[in-house]
Order: sequence, then C-alpha cells, then structure tokens
Amino acid sequence: MRAFTVSFFLRLGDDKQDFATVPFILSLAGYAIVGASGYLGGKLAYHYGVRGADEKTQSQGFL
Repeated sequence: MRAFTVSFFLRLGDDKQDFATVPFILSLAGYAIVGASGYLGGKLAYHYGVRGADEKTQSQGFL
C-alpha cells in the first residue's frame, strides 16, 4: 500500500513530465506485491485448507 501512496505523491507534483518512470515502477511493484499475496492467500486457503476458525465455528457460519 505504501508503494501506491508514494507513487501517488510523486505523480501529484510532477506536472511537466508526461511519463514518470519512478512512479510507474512503484505502481508495477505494488501490483506485483498484491498479486503475489493474493496467490499465496489462495494457496493457503484452498490447497492447504488454512482457516481463521475451527471447524465448529466455521460450520455455524454456513447455516
């Protein structure tokens, strides 16, 4: 999230340049981090079955 915030403020003050390299790279890095964390979260939840609650509490949520 910090990469997006820094990128935003770098773009905010740069009116003269059409394409800013550093904010663009920060945006790409942020998207890569979000994508990797989504992939790893899905792997934990669906492949390994990691849950935030025990089975009894989990089953009560589906009633």
